[in-house]
Amino acid sequence: MSPTTPASGVSGQPAGDRTAAGLLGVVVAQASFLVAIMYFLGAVYLTSYYHYFRLDAFSLGFGFAELSIQSLNVLKVPVVIVLTVAVLTARHLTTRATTPAQGSLARVLERWGRAVVRAHLAFVFAGLVLLLLWSLIQPYGWTAPLLLGTGVLLGQAPWAGGGAISSTLWSKAVPVFTGGLLMMWAFSLATSQMGEQEAQQAAGQLVRRTAVAILSTDRLSLAGPGLKVEDLGAKAHYRYRYTGLRRIIERNGRYYLLPLGWDPRTGPTYVIQDGDDVRVELLPGTQ
Repeated sequence: MSPTTPASGVSGQPAGDRTAAGLLGVVVAQASFLVAIMYFLGAVYLTSYYHYFRLDAFSLGFGFAELSIQSLNVLKVPVVIVLTVAVLTARHLTTRATTPAQGSLARVLERWGRAVVRAHLAFVFAGLVLLLLWSLIQPYGWTAPLLLGTGVLLGQAPWAGGGAISSTLWSKAVPVFTGGLLMMWAFSLATSQMGEQEAQQAAGQLVRRTAVAILSTDRLSLAGPGLKVEDLGAKAHYRYRYTGLRRIIERNGRYYLLPLGWDPRTGPTYVIQDGDDVRVELLPGTQ
């Protein structure tokens, strides 16, 4: 008799290796998708945040890693709770669609889940209504695409009704892609709103930010409420000293500053380049 050979595929690779390679491919694909989402949300957040101070986030020279890390600002407690519930619900919908739930609590939750899924058209209808009322629901316009995307994605669940769900491109892939785009639209709007709100909070507590004193050999064209200038005399190398400024950010020797009396409607944002004729001193803000 010939010896028993291990199970292998067409290429002769053991089944265990094929399974591990497939799992690794799935993990890499999901990680790449997650990083792309983090980059996108981080860029949206920083764009909205610095736009409030009349700055272009991309001109500040943020790298890929910095933009991705900034997306963590979006992870507030309510967002984490909603995402956790959404992931667990999606997992339950895919694994329990044909298997009856065990236990009274599980059966109650499953009935609620089925009722929510079967009401997917109500989510779509509510989202369409909010789109028509777009100007009236600001700054919460993100609720319209969120409801639309939720309804479209729930409609692809096995509990949605309407018979067996086909796996063709039009009936499955296109709705999922459309629902994903709607959800990304909602996330971008919500992230932009969050960035602007946090910029407003930072401007409201400007006195607590890092204080900046500018020493210059020549007089600078800086003026504004809360800004003070001192003439230290002709014998001083840095003759003029400007105080009453707060730092927003510093990038590559450039300091982006606001005066203490900054007005978001009319106030200027100063950009100071550190050099031989200008010295920048950083001081603690008022706590």
